[in-house]
Amino acid sequence: MKVSEKKRLDIMEAAQQEFVEHGYVAANMDRLCEQAGVSKRTLYRHFENKQTLFIEAMSHIVHSFRDKLILNYDSAEPLASQLKRHMEVKLDALYEEFGMPLARMLISEFIREPELAQEYLRLIHRRDDELEKWIQAAIKDGKLIEGDAAKMTKMLMCLYQGHFLWPQLVSNTPVAEPEVRSALLDDIIQLFLAGYQVSSGK
Repeated sequence: MKVSEKKRLDIMEAAQQEFVEHGYVAANMDRLCEQAGVSKRTLYRHFENKQTLFIEAMSHIVHSFRDKLILNYDSAEPLASQLKRHMEVKLDALYEEFGMPLARMLISEFIREPELAQEYLRLIHRRDDELEKWIQAAIKDGKLIEGDAAKMTKMLMCLYQGHFLWPQLVSNTPVAEPEVRSALLDDIIQLFLAGYQVSSGK
């Protein structure tokens, strides 16, 4: 890796930490540079301004999440176990990494910097493309009923977010223990499949 690439990566990692911990407005570029081990001149050689750095740092986090969400359809494996594995990876990203602190930070930034917050939410609220492709494959395989894969994806994600994201953000509900999360996932997947899985009797 070239020195310039290494410095850019160091800046990105420090920026992610700085913005998540302090928010956009309170983020301090001197502190960020110290953490990254670069000068301000180097920082602005790589990133035009603070806003550009914020958007790129948040985009990098989003795409790093997405890289972990690869979901390949397997006709020989039960649908429930494939879905649960995918949803568990999503939960790990949400609870074990930047996910929840990042979401909280963005909510606080809505009032102070609505354009920046909306730009980030535009990134994270894209459809779960991997899940949608998986659903399309399951429909084609005759395991799920014919229907709108995008709508089915949205239905499943609403169930997921209604249990694991919005209560923690809006009501400050504590994150459930792993065994409780696992049981909730089972219930969500069972409910989804009850509505969309092709009956074995057909």
